[in-house]
Amino acid sequence: MLSLVEMKKYEYLDKEKLKGFDNYKYNSVDTSPISVYISHPFWNWLVQFYPRWLAPNVLTFGGWALVMGCFLLQSLIDYNIDSNSVDSKSAPIPSWFWLLASICTFAAHTMDGTDGKQARRIGASGPTGELFDHGLDSWSTVPFTITIFSVFGQGVFSVSPVRLLMILQSVQTVFIVTHWEKYNTGVLFLSWGYDASQYGLAIVYAFTFVVGFEWYKFYVFGGFTFADCFEIGFYLCCIGSLIMSFWNMWDAHKAGTLQQHSVIEIVRPIISTIFLYVISLIWAEYSPNDVISRDPRMFFFTMGTVFSNIASRLIISQMSSTRAELWNHLVALYSLSAFLSIYVIPSYEMFILYSMSLIVLLAHVHYGVCVVAQMCDHFKIDAFDVKYLNKRNK
Repeated sequence: MLSLVEMKKYEYLDKEKLKGFDNYKYNSVDTSPISVYISHPFWNWLVQFYPRWLAPNVLTFGGWALVMGCFLLQSLIDYNIDSNSVDSKSAPIPSWFWLLASICTFAAHTMDGTDGKQARRIGASGPTGELFDHGLDSWSTVPFTITIFSVFGQGVFSVSPVRLLMILQSVQTVFIVTHWEKYNTGVLFLSWGYDASQYGLAIVYAFTFVVGFEWYKFYVFGGFTFADCFEIGFYLCCIGSLIMSFWNMWDAHKAGTLQQHSVIEIVRPIISTIFLYVISLIWAEYSPNDVISRDPRMFFFTMGTVFSNIASRLIISQMSSTRAELWNHLVALYSLSAFLSIYVIPSYEMFILYSMSLIVLLAHVHYGVCVVAQMCDHFKIDAFDVKYLNKRNK
């Protein structure tokens, strides 16, 4: 049996990727009016008050922990995402939760926005922190989406679990396309929707605390409920992000700066994501036991964890300027689980989902811990401590 230390020392990154990280330079473009005129001025002011011993990755992890913590807390209160339903037999989500969610969302966004500024302020910036930041962000797509739609519950004046899966996929698409775009252009064009969505979530949560979840139970026009319109808003943001990403890649092609030079290489990084989306929809739609309705939270979390693993590997490839992976092993496991559940042993479907969820979670956490540890060893730094800077300055 491998010890915990030996498991942590497993090396996922080969020499080519580590060499690529040695030559990495951060290159981003952020033209969002909200970022330029609100977020960055506020963050630039706030970061001055951070103690210089505060490691940027502590901010990153702390922000992610707030988001995931709210998701886990809500799992205890409203596991099946139906407490706020019109015909719910259980008590609705208590109003104090929405105030807490609003505070945590704003605080998490602030910590996520100031971690890089703190790193540059104390001289600790580097690819490890950026990878850690974006890797955790990819995992946050699940709590962001599920928590906000828990306001509506299920049934009338809400969306079905399958539609909620499609909404989650639209959020994940905005994230993955941004890094797919950087893989092909060499530039990270930050989405206008990110800052807007974070402030929007915090405002909606605070508004829900004040007026109550019942306020959203109405028809906007015809048969369209508020939840329907909210859903359409997510799709419009996704479409807008796709259009901008394709435009930026086409612009890079015309300028001769496109990093990949064939259609196959251009689309290679998103094959696993597309496959994950298709398998998820097939499983949700054709499940013999309606698995997505019986345990929607576990279904979304598992799918989101596989997505995060795909995204993290793409981020590594684009940062190290190496060829992206065509296929993800967790997608293979996920696909096998869906196949067994639908066609082979449907009576064990829930057991398959729970078993696969645990395996996927452990595999993803192991991958993340080992990659960060390997990069820290390579760059001779500590992930959550900046005392190494004192040694460098001597």
